[in-house]
Amino acid sequence: MRSKDGLKQAGEADVSTTMAGNQNNWRRRVDFLTGFVAAFSLVTLFARWWWVADLIANLRVQLILGLLAVMVCLTLMRRWPHLALITVLTLWQLMALGSAVLTSDSGREQSVDGKDSIVNEASPRLRVFLANVLTRNQRHDLIVEQIRTADPDVIAILELSSQLHAKLQQEFGETYKHVVFETQDDGNFGIGLWSRLPLKDARIFHLNDQYLPSIEADLQLGSREVHLVATHPLPPVDARNFAHRNFHLALLAKRLNSDGPGTAQIPTLVLGDLNLTPWSPLFDDFLASSGLRNSAAGQGLQPTWYRWSWFPFGLVLDHGLHSDHIRCDQRTILPANGSDHRALVFDFVLNPLR
Repeated sequence: MRSKDGLKQAGEADVSTTMAGNQNNWRRRVDFLTGFVAAFSLVTLFARWWWVADLIANLRVQLILGLLAVMVCLTLMRRWPHLALITVLTLWQLMALGSAVLTSDSGREQSVDGKDSIVNEASPRLRVFLANVLTRNQRHDLIVEQIRTADPDVIAILELSSQLHAKLQQEFGETYKHVVFETQDDGNFGIGLWSRLPLKDARIFHLNDQYLPSIEADLQLGSREVHLVATHPLPPVDARNFAHRNFHLALLAKRLNSDGPGTAQIPTLVLGDLNLTPWSPLFDDFLASSGLRNSAAGQGLQPTWYRWSWFPFGLVLDHGLHSDHIRCDQRTILPANGSDHRALVFDFVLNPLR
C-alpha cells in the first residue's frame, strides 16, 4: 500500500502532467492558427491571378483581425519568434489599407505659385444617391424614404426589379423625368438611373455579357457635361466569375478612355457595386487603367456590404469613382434599408476649367 505522502506526490504528478498536456495542446492550436493566418497573408500576393487569393485580399480587414488575435495569443504564450513573424505580416497587410487613410488630391487645384488652393465653392455641385437594393428586398418604403431625405440630383439603383421600378416611377416620376433602366425579376442585375437634370445620349450598354446591363449618359450640369456610368459586374466567387468581373472592368476602362488612361475630356463618374474592395490590387489596377479616383480615399473603413449580422466590419463594395475634373465633397453611408448593401449619398463638385 502507498503511504499518504506517496499518494500526495502521485496526485501532484498527475496534476502536473495534465497541466503540461493542456499547455502543449494550446501551443499546438496556437501554432496551427499562426500557420493558418500566415499562409492566408502570403496567398494575397497572388490576388491578381487567383480568385481565392483575391477573395482573401478583399477580406483583408478580417484577415488583420485574425492576425491581431493570434498576436495576442503568441504574446501570452511568449512565443517570440512566431510573434515577430506575425507582427511583420500584420504591418504588411495594414499597408494594403493605405487608401483608407490617404486622401486624394483631386479636390484641390494647383495655383500659379505651386501652392494648393481649395476649389471654388461656387463650382457646380451634384448629389448622387446609389443603392444596391437587393432584387428580393420588399422594403421599398425604406428606399423611397432614403431617397426623399437625401434629395439627390441623380438616383442610381442596382438590382432593380420591375416592382421597385414601378414604385419609384410612381413616387419620383414627376420630379426625375429623365430615366433609363432595365429591370430583372429573375436575377440580380437590373439597373436604373433617374435624373432631375437633362440627360443626353442615355443608353443601356453591355460589356462582356448581355445578361449584365450597364448605363451611361451625359448629364447637363450648369454649362458643362458630366459623363455618368452605372455598372454591376459579377461577384468573384469562383474562377469563372473572377475572370468575368476582371474582363468587365477592363472593358469598362477601355470604353472610358479609348485613347489611353486618363484621356476622357469631360468629368466622369462611375457608380456601382464593383464586387471589389479597395484592398485588392485589382482595384488599383482598375483606377490606373481608367484614370479614375476613389471617393472613399482617406475616409477610413466605410463598409457598405453586410451579408451576415455577425460578419465584422463588412466589405467596401459600392463605389463612386471620379475623374480629375471633379471631386467628392462628402460620402455618406445610410442605414439599412432591407438590402445586404447600404445606400450611399455622394456630393460631387466640378473642378474649375483651367
